[in-house]
Amino acid sequence: MAFLVLTVVIVLVFASAALHARGRRVPGCWVLVLSPASLCASIVADLSRGVGRAGRAAIESDRNQLAFCLVLLVLSLLAILRPSWPWLFWIAWTLNAMVCAVLLYMVFSWKVFS
Repeated sequence: MAFLVLTVVIVLVFASAALHARGRRVPGCWVLVLSPASLCASIVADLSRGVGRAGRAAIESDRNQLAFCLVLLVLSLLAILRPSWPWLFWIAWTLNAMVCAVLLYMVFSWKVFS
């Protein structure tokens, strides 16, 4: 499942940058919102499985990650409300790209998932 989430997030982040660079700011902002929204949905799905399956430490970690993803989602939503501020989009995009880099590291290099 981690590979699927990673693929979706990377495609969404690069599609939003391509749309925004072509001058279609509003659709680019909407596509950017889908990235943290999909991350929040996957974390909520993981949290819904409960402590018995994932473990107490994993649940606490997911709660912390959910808080960060919600902040990222709010920042991306603010970029939709202000499409005339391209710097806000690029800040949100940079943070989303950093999340993609962390996910890429976790999926392919971190031994826990291997």
